[in-house]
Amino acid sequence: MKAAGYDVQGAPGVLKYVDIPDPVAEPDDVLISVEAISIEGGI
Repeated sequence: MKAAGYDVQGAPGVLKYVDIPDPVAEPDDVLISVEAISIEGGI
């Protein structure tokens, strides 16, 4: 699964795109598939 995240605040260049393992739902969990998101930069 692809993911974007950051470990410091800053310009859009601080975003890192990485591969992470697909999540696995436990018996009492719900796994939601997300198609798209919006990244809000704040004020």
